[in-house]
Amino acid sequence: MNNGSHPIPGGTVKVSAYRCPSSSLPDVVPAEFTLPGARQFGPRPTRRAQAIGYAISDYKAAGGSCYADDDGMMMKLAESPGQKPIRFAQVLDGLSNTLMVCESSYVSAISAIRGLRPENMIDPQRIEDWPTWIGMTGDDEAVRVNGRTSSPINCRCTPTTMASAINDDCAFSHHPGGAMFALGDGSVRFITENISMITYCHLHSINDGNPIGDY
Repeated sequence: MNNGSHPIPGGTVKVSAYRCPSSSLPDVVPAEFTLPGARQFGPRPTRRAQAIGYAISDYKAAGGSCYADDDGMMMKLAESPGQKPIRFAQVLDGLSNTLMVCESSYVSAISAIRGLRPENMIDPQRIEDWPTWIGMTGDDEAVRVNGRTSSPINCRCTPTTMASAINDDCAFSHHPGGAMFALGDGSVRFITENISMITYCHLHSINDGNPIGDY
């Protein structure tokens, strides 16, 4: 673990393949950041000092659905003792029906402001959940999203009102109306933020046995 001043070697390198040209996030995690939607409060410090200096990624892993926090292709091994990485053969719903990588290009702040409209915004105090390609930097939201009903695509906000995100586990993009996703079979598609939440939940699970249908 680094101390915020000396990141793990290589972790400061911007990897173009992990960045979306539409993203407004900086190339590396800054010490301070002005959160869109709360610009009246000015720059606020990054909560996790160990994240500062690492290169940003606009993509995260799909970790779980609304049924469980660890039933996705990229489940959290650290919280599941004895569990081994998911193999393709374990994706019983089919690789073409299961999300693997999600666009998630945003940061959040203290939970007290989540879901607040811009006109009701209070001081964000600190910035957290920076997405980094090298791995988790103190927050699991740095590398994963989930399909809970409380974490819809684009988090009920826009890139200019990021402070109003209702959760820190959302897929999020700077493209209007949805986000890009890679499925287990390697295919990539744009999914609208208006997708049925139950369908979105099914797409995150590897083995819930539910048909997806058209989305």
